Amino acid sequence: YYIVPERRPSKTLLVEQIRKEVDAWRDSGYTNPTGISNTSLRLLEWWFDETHYINEKEFKFYFCQREAIETIIYLYEVKGIRDNAVLAELYMDPQAYGDDLFTQRKKIIETAKNERILVRRVPETGQVAQQELPPQDLTRYAVKMATGSGKTIVMALSAVWSYFHRKYEKDSPLSKTFLIIAPNVIVFERLRLDFENGTIFTKYSMLPPEWKHDWQMTCIMRGESRKSSTEGTLYLTNIHQLYEDKNNNEYNSNPVQKLLGSPPKAEVGSWEEDLLERIKKHNELLIMNDEAHHVHDVDLEWYKVIMNLHENLKQKHGKGLSLHLDFSATPKDQNGTYFPWIVCDYPLAQAIEDRIVKAPLIVHQIDRADPVKYSRASVAYADWINTAISRWKEHYDAYGKVKKKPVLFIMAEDTKDADDIYEFLQTKEEFKENHTLLIHTDKKGEISKKDLEASRKAARSIDLPENKIRAVVSVMMLREGWDVQNVSVILGLRPFTSKANILPEQAVGRGLRLMQDIGPDYIQIVELIGTQAFEDFVRGLEVEGVGVGVTKTPPPLGIHVYPDRIKSIYDIEIPVLTPSHTRQFEGLSLFDISNLPKNPMNLTTKEGMITKVELIETVTQKKVGQKQVVIDTGIPEC
Repeated sequence: YYIVPERRPSKTLLVEQIRKEVDAWRDSGYTNPTGISNTSLRLLEWWFDETHYINEKEFKFYFCQREAIETIIYLYEVKGIRDNAVLAELYMDPQAYGDDLFTQRKKIIETAKNERILVRRVPETGQVAQQELPPQDLTRYAVKMATGSGKTIVMALSAVWSYFHRKYEKDSPLSKTFLIIAPNVIVFERLRLDFENGTIFTKYSMLPPEWKHDWQMTCIMRGESRKSSTEGTLYLTNIHQLYEDKNNNEYNSNPVQKLLGSPPKAEVGSWEEDLLERIKKHNELLIMNDEAHHVHDVDLEWYKVIMNLHENLKQKHGKGLSLHLDFSATPKDQNGTYFPWIVCDYPLAQAIEDRIVKAPLIVHQIDRADPVKYSRASVAYADWINTAISRWKEHYDAYGKVKKKPVLFIMAEDTKDADDIYEFLQTKEEFKENHTLLIHTDKKGEISKKDLEASRKAARSIDLPENKIRAVVSVMMLREGWDVQNVSVILGLRPFTSKANILPEQAVGRGLRLMQDIGPDYIQIVELIGTQAFEDFVRGLEVEGVGVGVTKTPPPLGIHVYPDRIKSIYDIEIPVLTPSHTRQFEGLSLFDISNLPKNPMNLTTKEGMITKVELIETVTQKKVGQKQVVIDTGIPEC
């Protein structure tokens, strides 16, 4: 492989054409084409043209975050594209039409508009794909961003934009009510750290200072019964909290109830209302899906919940959802085809080159066949396990000097193997007792109920300095949400099959997030160790343009730079001075006002206008009266 110095092209359906327009729009200062509102323009200027600080350090949003919110604003407001069939008509990659561009184009677009089915060729496979489009009255955009590149920031920026647009712009179709849906409890817990009490909005200075008092937002987390008393409301939950109760045995077995519907719920206070019912009471709503590759099919319950909310709004208020946004690193359907409504693409290869995430590197030091039959995994895979431990120890020593704690992530074949490897680690001083976390998942990466609470706690705290976990053992690399910054070594001891429905980026992604405060010029690496089957699986990233290096000798873990304390006596403190501003007028004595042109605008005046002025006492600044005065100078009439 080789590094491409330019921007990575997108393999998605629409992005290449959209990207060109958004780039030109940005270069014009958002003036060409016209159509941006004053609200949107002010937000873009505040976010990307002005300086922000976090803990007294200058902070800038990533370009990929900027491009994502710019694209949403450009398509929704400037271009006014609300129908996904029109989106395809304007921006679809010409290769997707097949060989006969002129004949096929008309047929494909007509089918998309009339039947809401997009039939198109997938260039990378040459196969024909049929994908269902959202209804004509539901605008759905997807943002594809690599794991660790900050999708949550874009979600928050989208909420701020929609809120202020709805508040300040006349007849705005956007919303001040938001629903963010996570696929499971682990992802919910990660999002909760950002959105609870509106932390993310203030931490990253998303609100222009002159608008802060108008930001009235209540953030309600799953399980909270408090009501919203502000203009805006943001709900955050996992999708399971929104499912209707369809598993009620009494309801399913009672033919009368099946005919007449379920009985009404008992009377409860509004503070005890079901979350879904509370959301339905709002007259506007914008929905954002995190890890949205779970919402790839119209027959899925998740999608049905969204359509239920959309139809509820239409019936009660005449219009449905303001906007439906998807966020995912891998927004593909069950056939592996990208969603046809992806409008922005920041691939993993680009994120690695931009040093937004760690670079994956295969450390190949075991040259023997993968074990087939064995009774104990810790014995059969001893060489791989010991190699991973050795690499982790080196990381532990190196990162410990900068007060970081690297984590070893081990992925086993099944629950029996995971238990055995966990017991083996208990014989190692470094991993005894609470230094190792065992999580049982099924082969699709879903966490077992008995390990759910431990996983939730670890997801919140494993990166904290006081946390003692040094290794995690799991049946399957957790598919999403469990994103730990401190994972620096991943050990894969299981094969991957299509039945597992796991993508390489989802597995490796658990270790891609950068450790913070390591050093601006240091390239962080996540080392991948494992069986031949695991290595082959990881190389699948190369299909997406990600260069995965292979080495027998791992690279050095950086150079530690320390201040020379002996020279501290030469430290010169630069004083912070109060800023001052003066004006220097020169040449006023040479200026002749009589040389100015007389009345160049041809204005007429009204003389002797009468007005009222308030009388203010100088010392106390209290109003003591008012009087009428005649202004002798003329006031221009326009």
